[in-house]
Amino acid sequence: MASINEQARYRLLVPLILILLADAAACSNLQSTPPDGKISVQAVSWERVKKLAEPDAGLIGHKVTILNPQDRTVIASATTDRSGLTEFDVPQGTYTLIGASDEPQSVQVQPGQTVKFKLVVH
Repeated sequence: MASINEQARYRLLVPLILILLADAAACSNLQSTPPDGKISVQAVSWERVKKLAEPDAGLIGHKVTILNPQDRTVIASATTDRSGLTEFDVPQGTYTLIGASDEPQSVQVQPGQTVKFKLVVH
């Protein structure tokens, strides 16, 4: 027969083990989800590049949009910051990118990958 101290330990130990098992199961679910990828766009002004002799003369306020290629719905949209940069965290997949060139671009993003575009606006 177990003593009172042993019974108290079991009452504390069983819930602790259940919590640890639940945490381990949650962590295994998190690990199976691949990390997002990233689409990075930098827009630069050709006029500023010529005037300032800076190859990365950022163009503020340039609009960039990411579309679902199947139904053309907007996934995300943003404008470039003072450095001419905007970035999007997106799940693995294929997207249509508007605003990174004269024509829409098809972009395939892999988990953890950053796909970079540089647009010189004349």
